[in-house]
Amino acid sequence: MASAFGFLGCKPFFSHSLPTFEQPCPLFSVLVRLDSLCPTPSGKLVSIKLKNQQIKIMKNDKNDREQNYDATWNAPSPEPWPDPVDANALLDEIAALLRRFVVLRHWGADTVALWALHTYAFPQRDVSVYLGIESPEKRCGKTTLLSVLAELVHRPVVAANISSPAFFRVIAESRPTLLIDEADTFLQGNDELRGILNSGYHRKTAYVVRVANQSRGTAPVPNFGSDADDSGGSTLAKFSCWCPKAVAAIGRLPDTLADRCIVLRMQRKTPGEQCERLRNLDTAALRRKCARFVSDNSAAIADARPEIPAALNDRAADIWEPLLVLADLAGGHWPDLARKAAQGLTASAQESNPIAALFIDILSLLVSTRSERIFSRSLVAGLNRLADRPWAEIRKGKEITEHWLARQLRPYGIQPRTLWHEEISAKGYEMEDFKETFRRYIPRTEIDAMMAALQPRPEPPMPDQKVTTA
Repeated sequence: MASAFGFLGCKPFFSHSLPTFEQPCPLFSVLVRLDSLCPTPSGKLVSIKLKNQQIKIMKNDKNDREQNYDATWNAPSPEPWPDPVDANALLDEIAALLRRFVVLRHWGADTVALWALHTYAFPQRDVSVYLGIESPEKRCGKTTLLSVLAELVHRPVVAANISSPAFFRVIAESRPTLLIDEADTFLQGNDELRGILNSGYHRKTAYVVRVANQSRGTAPVPNFGSDADDSGGSTLAKFSCWCPKAVAAIGRLPDTLADRCIVLRMQRKTPGEQCERLRNLDTAALRRKCARFVSDNSAAIADARPEIPAALNDRAADIWEPLLVLADLAGGHWPDLARKAAQGLTASAQESNPIAALFIDILSLLVSTRSERIFSRSLVAGLNRLADRPWAEIRKGKEITEHWLARQLRPYGIQPRTLWHEEISAKGYEMEDFKETFRRYIPRTEIDAMMAALQPRPEPPMPDQKVTTA
């Protein structure tokens, strides 16, 4: 009789022979201590099944199991560059590399360069920055961008689909940079995964609690307290989901997730925009330079308190602060460039948010009518004249109605009331109803820009008039 592996028609993955059996049985299990054998690639429980026969090979030594498991997931950190690194030149080099392969909109390449460096430095800060990559259609370069990032960032783990348990397991056990593609195919309707993503950008809140079975796991489970059962039973376990993440999707990311991201909106390149094909990309030197810079400046990165642009809201300030720290340490043009990018991309994200855009448009219509009140039908008619607005995507091309508008405003304490105007009675809204909401949900810069645009411009002088100055 051949060995057990031969009976299954499989070749053993190590050279040592296993016990043989005189005759097959319906279900058999061979448990072998692998301490004296060649180690398996992962140290996991290996299960081979063929109909109703099964062989299990497991490693009994807990310490060896932990070591092998970590070696599988934890890609080695790059060896630091031998010489001190000029971060100004390093960031310029990374941004130039990105522009070679991907077409990014204004501030895109510079922001991604800072984020790539941040993946080496995030343990020194309390926030791990998320990068949200959106596109209206396929073939806009999202996957190409993630492919380039996989060659630049620290410990990349790329996933085109990921379940909730796999998500927090891989983060807790390897602390990677997680690059998630095709998020539109599995995030919608997956409330559990969205909740984990939402909580995972801040160190103090980036934990999930699960019941773990020690006997099934291959790595030690972080548990609560010293009274946990080490005999292989179930125990409450806390898993970290804190690490930098890039999430790419066709369409828009869920609002709560996008609010925690630096959102980059990608478009298809035009015939005049040329990019190199992604072949033979060697980024070893860049990764080593990133590691050396962070190693030399670890204390400065942890202690820095950069100046935050006043236009950023609290969430945006938290997200951008780690990148502003790196920009300030790099010096040169990067401190100014990073702050312009922060303000520009935050304003763009705010404009792309459906509800925020709806409030901005309502304010614009109220101001343009120069009235303190407006009928619901007049407000709806004015909104329907606006094309290509983010809130219109919710309606999927259909015109909005008074009932739809009332439902959108109700969570903010705004409800239509009966108004009289020139002996006409109808449902409508008063400016006073919106003031508190406008102050809370529309950036001050948007309000100032809108008021400036509505100011009457002085008429140009006639050709025969002389312009006098005081």
